[in-house]
Amino acid sequence: MIMTLSINSPDYFLNRSLPLLTNAGVEYLAKKKIVIAGCGGIGGAMALTMCRLGIGSFHLADPADFDPPDMNRQWGATGSTMGKNKAEVYRDLILDINPEAQIQVFNEGLTNNNQDEFLKEADILVDCLDAAVPYELRETIHQKARDLGIFSVVAPILGFGCFALCSSPGGMSMEFWTNTFRNVKQATAFPDIFNEWFVPEQIDVIGKSLQIGKVPTLAVGPVIGSSLLATECIAYLLDGIIPGSRKPIVLPKAMFFDLFRMSYKIVDVSELRSEFEGEQT
Repeated sequence: MIMTLSINSPDYFLNRSLPLLTNAGVEYLAKKKIVIAGCGGIGGAMALTMCRLGIGSFHLADPADFDPPDMNRQWGATGSTMGKNKAEVYRDLILDINPEAQIQVFNEGLTNNNQDEFLKEADILVDCLDAAVPYELRETIHQKARDLGIFSVVAPILGFGCFALCSSPGGMSMEFWTNTFRNVKQATAFPDIFNEWFVPEQIDVIGKSLQIGKVPTLAVGPVIGSSLLATECIAYLLDGIIPGSRKPIVLPKAMFFDLFRMSYKIVDVSELRSEFEGEQT
């Protein structure tokens, strides 16, 4: 199998990555574990993207099976995977790319009873939980990750874009994100300032849909969101290892990206607390 070849072999699956990530970087990534809570649009895209970047270990959690509406955006959703568990499908796809990957599947999804096992020895938590997941579960997993010193990321899809948040264990927590999600869902509307970053008509439709847990999405969102998050994960993991390395963009700074408006902004959300709190009910 190709994966058993030496890292210096021209047929090694990361051969094209080596000049950019370096041998040391690739060897380091192979020892890292990423845990993904929710294997839908962003979660599935992150699983395959991080695999192709060389991450060696994964925990994948999702209780849902693929159904036809998933095919508009979820990379693992095809005619042959309909009715199959999402986490199990992505496990198989990862192993098709890297047979040496270590993967544990949580096909019951993330629950109150398995969070400790899910986070065990994790380096990065990727929050891609469904909009219908209880607030408390989202809050708890981020707090546990923070207590364990785990870097955490999230990138909610919004039409032709997303906003991406990363939390360093020693920096601002994900409480801003969990509170914002709670407020938006209760108000069925995003803070007015989102209209400056995204298409207002799209934001309005998405906000109203949160109440029923069926959020309108497009194929573009997972591509953008997973690319932003994967880049910040590499910046975090390989800081000081690869040429041109930098620190990841972490809270209180957040990234807001909308291709339809051709808009990309890095914003200090701590300066916008009043705008976000204004949407509370």
